[in-house]
Amino acid sequence: MLEVGPLLIIGAALVLSFGGATIMRRVGIPQILGFMLAGVFLALTGLFTPELRESLFPVVDLALGLIGYNIGMEIRKDIFAGKVRRMGVILLFESILTFLLVSLLAYWITNQLHIAVVFGAVAAATDPASTVMVIWERHCKGTLTDTLMFVLALDDVVAIVLANVAISLAVIFYAVPGTVTVLGALLITSFDLIFSVLVGSIAGFGMVRFINAEKDRNRLLELELGIIILLVGIMNFFEINAILTSMVFGFVVGNWVEPEKDPVNHTLNSIMSPVVMIFFVFVGASIDLSVLLLPSIIILAIAYVLGRSVAKYIGAYTGARISRTDPMTTKYLGLCLMSQAGVAVGLTLVVERSFLAINDPAAAAAGILILNVVALTTMILQVIGPISAQIGLERAGETPANLTAITDFEFFEDDTLPAKASANPSANLTGEETDFQE
Repeated sequence: MLEVGPLLIIGAALVLSFGGATIMRRVGIPQILGFMLAGVFLALTGLFTPELRESLFPVVDLALGLIGYNIGMEIRKDIFAGKVRRMGVILLFESILTFLLVSLLAYWITNQLHIAVVFGAVAAATDPASTVMVIWERHCKGTLTDTLMFVLALDDVVAIVLANVAISLAVIFYAVPGTVTVLGALLITSFDLIFSVLVGSIAGFGMVRFINAEKDRNRLLELELGIIILLVGIMNFFEINAILTSMVFGFVVGNWVEPEKDPVNHTLNSIMSPVVMIFFVFVGASIDLSVLLLPSIIILAIAYVLGRSVAKYIGAYTGARISRTDPMTTKYLGLCLMSQAGVAVGLTLVVERSFLAINDPAAAAAGILILNVVALTTMILQVIGPISAQIGLERAGETPANLTAITDFEFFEDDTLPAKASANPSANLTGEETDFQE
């Protein structure tokens, strides 16, 4: 019998993703859902075997690195100026409340604390791509938009930290008694986080020197991509999650490159798009439909979506009230934080692989459970999230009444826009096309 090779799967994944994305765009749904459904289709055909899944892990690792890099590029240091205390309160309230409520609900259903805290950590992440796309398309600006960009930028950082802690606690649960302590696990996690930031910073400032000394940044495309791959490889060697390292690298490059240089490498983003497509196809193909259709899984997914949505809204509302944010932002910020995608799904894959590495059937089953639930909830939230964000921004009065009166030139030249420096739709995590696409 002829064997199906990785190249056949990769080619099929890209073609099916393109078709799925086209359909999703026509019905007004983010393309990520189309990518994941393409993966489900490949799994149903039997082409996506466990052996092929394992062979594609390097592509998944690269995608996680590129996603982290892209998010880092979108975080502008300007958003911290004079706003850290007020917006930090909002960020902590909405992310920590989400972690606590989802963990509580998951524990109530599963009765397994180590699994519950993983769900809570992943739930803290918010997808910036689809939400920022609404902001770009609707030309939004105002206090709510400012605050939203800050929260979107740092939500994923909080989720990464929480996920690392949650994975460490889960390892203790499955370890032989006495071999791993809570203090030891937390110290290792702290070292991993510090090491990730340090490596990403060194690589970032090194890259900045090259870019600032070169007239044409596109001449450095191979170097920039090579450093991202190298960072992913280094982190894999030390068995550390590469998302944070790549995010720090992107943050440094995006903020310390000289203003006259292109802040976002369009060519690199073009290369990134198909890799991320394959990543979401991989996630869709990894879904076990026989597990997904179990009543207990459906109940857990519903509790996750409801708990996360309620916690995001109440947490953002409470944080905004305490920090004395204006009434419109206080009332509608939570509605803009419903989307979930790249980082949440990426962290889930990291969790699954960490659990599989334990070589315990119970740990493997837990990893599969978490992956399936988060994949299902991501599909749901990718539909709900952008619609909710649009409603919140419109009700806050931050979408111009007459969009046709605002030109693309005005949009990019308005210094009051919080995301001006990163207003490049090609730099989104889903590869979605917009009117600004070059």
